[in-house]
Amino acid sequence: MAAEHHPPTLVTPIYRRLSESNLLPEFLKGENGETYFQIIVFSWLVMGFLIIISYLSTRRLHKTPERLQSLAEVIVDFLAGLMDSFIGQGGRKYLGLLGTAFLFILFLNILGLIPGMISPTANWNCTVSMAIVVIIMVQAYGMREHGLWGYLKHHAGSPKELVTWIIAPLIFPLHMLGEMVRTMSLSLRLYLNIFGEDSIILSLVDLGFPLLPLQMVMYGFAAFTSVLQAFIFTALSSIYIMLMTAHSE
Repeated sequence: MAAEHHPPTLVTPIYRRLSESNLLPEFLKGENGETYFQIIVFSWLVMGFLIIISYLSTRRLHKTPERLQSLAEVIVDFLAGLMDSFIGQGGRKYLGLLGTAFLFILFLNILGLIPGMISPTANWNCTVSMAIVVIIMVQAYGMREHGLWGYLKHHAGSPKELVTWIIAPLIFPLHMLGEMVRTMSLSLRLYLNIFGEDSIILSLVDLGFPLLPLQMVMYGFAAFTSVLQAFIFTALSSIYIMLMTAHSE
């Protein structure tokens, strides 16, 4: 899918300097090279921010937590509670993947509200990559929980009687197709919502007057949906894990 074109950002001068110096790889030199460059840089910026905050909040743990440790514990407890509510008993063991996905997507979404930056999640290349990772991990969790044979039986509809065994070869490809549909659903839902918000804000910027910044009307709504879309992505991923790891009994 072709990348969407974005207005110049804080990293645009860096891209142009690297492009003029011929220091960029080939895939960043094409028509959409600048957009890809922005997505990569801002995604790594968020990753670096989350890594630094995680390190600072856990390097010196105290029984009476300080402010940063307290904030980290509140966030972890909140996300762990979500895992328990969506997946059930044992849901917290998936916190590493799902909690990271929630925070990563949340901050990617919020970047688009900061002048001079864009939301990497407003590009389908970014969201589909995250969706593919999640769906692959869902399959891995299913294999770990049921074993290879149990995993294959799950996708065949968990046949027990003769009739269900006969139609199992038909059900299996339908289940695998369903996993592909889930990938598209996860990625497109996030991409279309964030892209739509960013597009509206840019349109309002063009329509605004010096003393009447119309785009401010959208900022509160966009901040809310940034959290909401991160929550929805995490909730759906949790449900997919629950459905994959559940035992038939």
